[in-house]
Amino acid sequence: MPRLLTEAGLEIVASFQHVLAEIGSADFWLSALESFRKLVPKAGAMSDKEVAAWVDALLEDSRNGVFFGACNYYSYVARRR
Repeated sequence: MPRLLTEAGLEIVASFQHVLAEIGSADFWLSALESFRKLVPKAGAMSDKEVAAWVDALLEDSRNGVFFGACNYYSYVARRR
C-alpha cells in the first residue's frame, strides 16, 4: 500500500496497524466462517465438500475451545504532495 499511495502522488502522514485474533472460540469469525461456505467455492479455491469439511472443523474447534483465527488490518492517513 505505501508504494501505491506514493505512486498516486500521496504522502503517508500516519499509519495504524491492528491485529484481530481470537483464541478459544470463534465469536468475531463465526459469521465469516458461515460465509466461506458460499464464497470459497465460488472463488474456485475449494469444492463445496472441501469447504464444508474445513468450516465444520473450525466450528468444532470453537465448540472445543481450541479455535484460532487472526487477521491484520491497516489504515493510512495520506495527503497530496
